[in-house]
Amino acid sequence: MTGVHCFTSFTYTYLSRARVLAQTLRRVHPDWTLWALIVDELPQGVSADEAHAGFDRVVFARDLGIPSFDSWIFRHDLVEACTAVKGPMLAEMLRQGCDTVVYLDPDIAVFSSLDGVLARLDDGAILLTPHQIDPNDTQSAIADNELGSLRHGIYNLGFIAVRNGPEGRRFARWWADMLRRSCYDDPAAGLFTDQKWCDLVPAFFDGVRVERDPGCNVASWNLSRRRVEIGRDGGIRVNGSPLKFYHFTKINAYGDAMTERYADGNPHVHEIWHWYKRAIAAQEMPGIPQGWWAYGRFDNGMAVSKAMRLPLRDDLGLVTSFPQPLRSGPGSYFDWLLREKPELVRQSATGFVVMGMHRSGTSALAGWFGGRDVCAGDRFIQASQDNADGYWEHEELVTLNDLLLSAAGTDWSTVDTVSGQDMQRAGAPLADRAATFLTDLARARPLWFMKDPRLCRTLAFWQPHLDALPVRICYLHVVRDPWSVARSLARRDGMSAAHSHLLWAMHNLEAEAQTRGRHRVWLQFDAMIAGGDPVVLAAIRQHLPEGIVPAGEGIEGPTIRANLVRAAGPAGAATEAPFDIGRLYNLLGALTQNDGQASLLAELDAMRVQITTQILTYRSLLLDDERDDLRARATAMAIQAQERLDLWRQTDEQLRIVTEQRDRVLRLLQEQRDQ
Repeated sequence: MTGVHCFTSFTYTYLSRARVLAQTLRRVHPDWTLWALIVDELPQGVSADEAHAGFDRVVFARDLGIPSFDSWIFRHDLVEACTAVKGPMLAEMLRQGCDTVVYLDPDIAVFSSLDGVLARLDDGAILLTPHQIDPNDTQSAIADNELGSLRHGIYNLGFIAVRNGPEGRRFARWWADMLRRSCYDDPAAGLFTDQKWCDLVPAFFDGVRVERDPGCNVASWNLSRRRVEIGRDGGIRVNGSPLKFYHFTKINAYGDAMTERYADGNPHVHEIWHWYKRAIAAQEMPGIPQGWWAYGRFDNGMAVSKAMRLPLRDDLGLVTSFPQPLRSGPGSYFDWLLREKPELVRQSATGFVVMGMHRSGTSALAGWFGGRDVCAGDRFIQASQDNADGYWEHEELVTLNDLLLSAAGTDWSTVDTVSGQDMQRAGAPLADRAATFLTDLARARPLWFMKDPRLCRTLAFWQPHLDALPVRICYLHVVRDPWSVARSLARRDGMSAAHSHLLWAMHNLEAEAQTRGRHRVWLQFDAMIAGGDPVVLAAIRQHLPEGIVPAGEGIEGPTIRANLVRAAGPAGAATEAPFDIGRLYNLLGALTQNDGQASLLAELDAMRVQITTQILTYRSLLLDDERDDLRARATAMAIQAQERLDLWRQTDEQLRIVTEQRDRVLRLLQEQRDQ
């Protein structure tokens, strides 16, 4: 196949970048043949014709003839996989007779002709571009760039060109073999995907050419020594040379920061950078799921972390035992992980346990998850007039918690203390049912939640079952001021302020004690309502499993809405509380910033002792009130009984008098007849 053939390697998540590459390359080199090497499988419902438009040839990595492909690709994360296939693809294209093969990363855009660059292959076999062509002279730039090149490779393999000849084919076979063996991001072992191998190329092969044109492979790692200028004619020059291609690596906060650091206030760099962001946004294809990679999840839906891939790199016996490691179920590699390395599975899935006193905003937080399809299809209790947006409480969870509290001799609204041991004993008959509920809830889900304010009281029963799951558990505590909670409970349940305040303190203190030392996040209701989605995302992001972000991310779907405040109104004064509940509210609020601070936790422990004493006193007062009430009721009943008795006596006397009068009348009548 005559002419120049250019290929790029990508997954469908990077399709928009690959489209921009194809578009810009086609504009400059319409005669080149463009190949797409797709390290993925087409998502269901996505049109192949539409997805592959702009490319002349499409090859799937699975079709490159790599032995034991399923277990081989499983050993690589996404970046490793997309680079590991470059060598086999190059070798295959040369085998098919392509005259010259160029590889370009999908996050590259071409701005001017590469003919002069490829002319270097007229008397050569392999063409490379180094990360840097000029040394830096500041400590920070040397640390970022020179030391970066020593760690990651002298040459940037976002570009490589090979001429089809004996030496080019020999290089391609060698590189393909090395990448099939070890293409990992493991600097400690001397590896950085495909790049470090090519440090050896000038020593191993003849005809190696190094392109030092400053207009090639411009990127954040060499901006410190390259001056980019956009002329009045629209032409872009770098250190006086026309810009050939720009490498837009890491279009994210990290890339923005590196560009800002080394662009040195150059508006032309920022203009190019923002042009690229707009270009890839315009090339986004609807229908491709967020974060899609066909080899990135087990067939049960759980994401495969890099740590899960490592055992198959280190143990060839596992490769033989599990030829299709993405499968789950009995006898699978996933089953082996659950049994032998459950901590790896735990890191790849998160269960959020939403906790807090009733009427504190737990439904708003749980609804935030539910509205983003977390736990989609589960059975939740129905919304009501008191909570029109829904409670987002699993029916089975609420039922089990009610049974637990009843077996322990209490309920959610009773102010009393039940020890963790007593709660576990009360729940013993429900253990199997609870374990089944949690297993079903967590199965095949990288992310799920459970919510019920009763958990503040029943958590001692649930925690052993939660700990047994191969899932990272994170507790989300929502704290709302007790005065607003009391007013809400007074409206809904007719509850007194003193009773509500003690319930609020008891629920929050028990929840804090049970989750201390575990993964947890504290959210203040007012901050959550005022800040909305960004506050929630900031709080939970570090606890999300790798590669998982709830859909919407503040753009679509339900949001935390400010009008949820309608249920409360402004906070009341601390004088309404039966003890220093304002101090407790402030301590719980301080946990949002200082969770784990010894002095803070010690003061909470002291407050727990105080509230326990207060509850005992309150219960004693309740018992006295109950006895007084019984006496009053007995007295009232006695009075009523006496009144009834007196009435009966009066009635009997009146009946006796009437009867006597009747009898006299009857005798007189009889006497008259006898006369």
